Amino acid sequence: MIKKNDNKMHFWQRNSHTVLIFAFLAVLMIIVSLFSDSFFTERNLKNLVLSAFPLLMVALGQTLVLLTGGIDLSLGAIVSLTNVSCVTLMNTESSVGWIPALAAAVLIGVLCGGLNGLIISKGRLAPIIVTLATTTIFEGIALFVMSSPGGRVHSGFRQFFIRGINGYFPLIVSIVVVLLVRMISNQSAYGRHLRSLGGNETAAYSTGIKVDRVKLIAYILAAVLAALAGIYLTARMNSGDATVGKNYSMNAITSSVVGGTAMTGAIGDPLGTVAGVFIVTIINNMLNLLGASSFYQFIYQGGILIAALSLSALRRQK
Repeated sequence: MIKKNDNKMHFWQRNSHTVLIFAFLAVLMIIVSLFSDSFFTERNLKNLVLSAFPLLMVALGQTLVLLTGGIDLSLGAIVSLTNVSCVTLMNTESSVGWIPALAAAVLIGVLCGGLNGLIISKGRLAPIIVTLATTTIFEGIALFVMSSPGGRVHSGFRQFFIRGINGYFPLIVSIVVVLLVRMISNQSAYGRHLRSLGGNETAAYSTGIKVDRVKLIAYILAAVLAALAGIYLTARMNSGDATVGKNYSMNAITSSVVGGTAMTGAIGDPLGTVAGVFIVTIINNMLNLLGASSFYQFIYQGGILIAALSLSALRRQK
């Protein structure tokens, strides 16, 4: 009996924030439904998933990086770069003309993440400085590739990504990616190394963990997930835009921290990030419906990030 109680206490200590954040999400959804009769309809919930998909991909990538004790401010720029590259390289006249464009977008994600990871790990430079610098580089390349919004998207590619499997393709991809990221971070040897690195990099190095490789893989995975968001936005927008990813970096950090990921590293669960993404998405949608200015939305995002960081600090002190 004592052992059973100990297991319950251990579960609560490890998952308390995730449980609470999902409870908050449920309450938020109920409150929103009081103002909108159509909120819990299948169509609206499907649209909510479609709206949240790119942010979810970027936030899951940011979560992996935050677990190392780092941060990646360039993920939004990678979204933009992969979006315009995908549109530019897409051959709309060929039935398989979208395949090389998708492959190129993923490769660009790998290269961008690899560049961040190599400079940070081998150069021993602060992640916030490195990714701030690469943000301007990636944004500049994106503007060079496509200076103004436009381009054409393969119709078959767009139909499948948005309406495939009765419109549930993005939901299926979301579930698969969340499960994979959680398995990597919570149930694999790499995940243990990731958290060890975030907890104490010096101690991790002394135990034989290949710190540089762990960092490199984390930044590559994050960039590939950002590339997936860029690919999806290509299908959803039916065009390219070099500024489309501008707000994703900040929103991803907010979603991850709200979901319980500590910016100091080691602590966090991708499931919490999922709840954080939908909380941010639902509140943004509410503000849009209420006709709130975009300036107020930025104030809200900054305020909620500060609140989440404060709660995280209180949890660590406790």
